[in-house]
This record gives sequence, C-alpha cells and structure tokens, in this order.
Amino acid sequence: MKRIILFRFHKNLKVCENRLNLLKRLNPNAKIFGYIEEEKRHSSLIQKLSPLFENMYFIKGKKSKWFWKNGDLALRIWYKNFGNNLNFDVLHIVEWDLLLLDSLNNIYKRIPKNGMGLSGLTLLSNVEKRWDWMIEEPSKIQWKKLLLFIKNNFNYEGKNFASLGPGTCLPKKFLEKYSNIYVPELCHDELRLPLFGQVLGFKLYDTGFYRKWFNKKEKKFFNCIDLEIKLSIIKNELVKSSGRRVFHPFRKILDTKILDK
Repeated sequence: MKRIILFRFHKNLKVCENRLNLLKRLNPNAKIFGYIEEEKRHSSLIQKLSPLFENMYFIKGKKSKWFWKNGDLALRIWYKNFGNNLNFDVLHIVEWDLLLLDSLNNIYKRIPKNGMGLSGLTLLSNVEKRWDWMIEEPSKIQWKKLLLFIKNNFNYEGKNFASLGPGTCLPKKFLEKYSNIYVPELCHDELRLPLFGQVLGFKLYDTGFYRKWFNKKEKKFFNCIDLEIKLSIIKNELVKSSGRRVFHPFRKILDTKILDK
C-alpha cells in the first residue's frame, strides 16, 4: 500500500519542524506534501519549512478559520489542482499538533486500502444531544439542509455518523469521486466526510484514536477541546507494548530520543 502525507499547519515553526522530521524518521518511504492559505506564501514559516516537503500548495482566498472548519473542501481543492497527478493509494492528513509515534503502516494497519479511516467514528444518534455541531446554530439547521441535499441529489437515507478531524486517512479512489461532485459548504468536515463516504460507496473505519466520546479519562490521550496532552502521559504509554502511539493535541517539541528507550 502506497501512503502519502498531507501536512496541515498554520503556525509554530519549531514544532512543525519537529513533527515533520519525526514523520520522516518513522515513515521513510512516505512522501510529505503541505498545503496552506495563499497569504502565508512569503512568511518565514513557509520559507523555513518548504525544504521538508515534496511540494507546498497554496490555496487562494481562504483563511485559517475556513481551513479549520472545511478541511475536506481544502483537500478537494488540493486534489483537483495537484494531488490527482500523484501516485498513491492512501492519503493521511496530519495536523501539526497530531503526534504519531509509530509508522503509518502500524498505526493504520486495521484500515484497508479502500477504506476511510475516521477518528471517533460513531453513530450520530450517540452524540447528537451533546455535540456542539448538532445543538448550536447555524450548524444545526445546516445539517438539516445538508441531509435534504443528499436525499434530493443521491437518493440516500442511510445511517448518519459523527467523527473527529485529527487522524483522517482517505483512499485515492474516494478523493477522485469526492473532487468531481458538488459539495455544499454546510456544517463541518467531521459530519460531511462520513456522510459523503457512505453516499459514494466507501466503508468507514474507526482509527481507534478517540475511544469514548465525552469521557474525562479519554481526553487525557486524545481530544479536540484544546486540552494539551501531558508528556508524562505519552511516556507512560510508550513503555507499554500495547500502549497508545497517537496523541492530540501535543504542541511542544518532542525529543525523538524518547523512541529509543
């Protein structure tokens, strides 16, 4: 299986350098590409990081807040204008504050070549009464509009799922199909990706990175509420043969010697 990495970042040069070098060490055969908004083209961040990428793609007219909400739509732009010419089976979207401490082959070994790997994958009915995207406006009404769009254009009324953005991996076959249909800018990629994945006929797989929603203990390892993971937690997991190897968010430089112990 040929894997490539698309690195998503917008700040913190030193941490990004650290993550990129770690990814290269653990995945020497996986090419790493980057994408970011056009306005950062001439920033020191780009000038210093560019040599670590196979290519840096700049998306015009979009801001960081748009990227945060619409990672899948940014990915469509990247794929249509650049990524479609690359030779790969699976694309891994790696955010700058996602810490991966094993090879992609090991971390994603349960996800087949043509499967979609999504973190925290669960039936929407399990979380809809507590998840912000389902209880706050305008996302609440946008979800209803998105479902109506899907029903009218694809005649699909299957089960609905929720997911979390960090750790997503997508097959090239999905990207090919997803980039060639109209996708309305409604809701959030954490809802759109599992929905369109099913619409387009792809099987969804949980990465296993986020094991239980709204769980206090789980947030110590992986969360999307800006609660940074403690280094002591990471070290404790690394000494376990079956311990966790994926953490989010971790926004500090990691001494790679930690992997040699």
